[in-house]
Amino acid sequence: MPTPVPRWTDRPPDVKELHILWITAGLSCDGDSVSVTAAEQPSIEEVLFGAIPGLPKVHLHNPVLAAEVGDEFMEHFYRAERGELDPFVLVMEGSIPNERIKQEGYWAGWGTDPDTGQPITTCEWIDRLAPKAWGVIAVGTCAAYGGSSSPDSPPEDFRS
Repeated sequence: MPTPVPRWTDRPPDVKELHILWITAGLSCDGDSVSVTAAEQPSIEEVLFGAIPGLPKVHLHNPVLAAEVGDEFMEHFYRAERGELDPFVLVMEGSIPNERIKQEGYWAGWGTDPDTGQPITTCEWIDRLAPKAWGVIAVGTCAAYGGSSSPDSPPEDFRS
């Protein structure tokens, strides 16, 4: 009798755990985060609870879906910035404002810089995390194509 060929799902994944750092601090809604909860093939629960054979343990850090809030939630992002969270994938939801065109302040920020006490802009987070990420994913039309946060805003005011 021939020896059966093992299926890829019969062996443990090469990557044991994977963190997904999901930023929704762009200039749009969280509709794509909400739509993830309606997925069925597989469901978000199946992915997060390890029900998919061969898939690594997935840790989703999304502000819409997370139980943590404030500093406890942001700690995953600070750890990734310091190189202490590996591997991770960066997901961006929402149009990304062009911070270079403002006269003062900032368009969109998320979390606080522990050294300065100032907000960290969405653009700064992308610059800090993207080079360290296994991959960067733009989720939704606004993140992928720039979106339009106001009817009189020129397209160059937003980037993807």
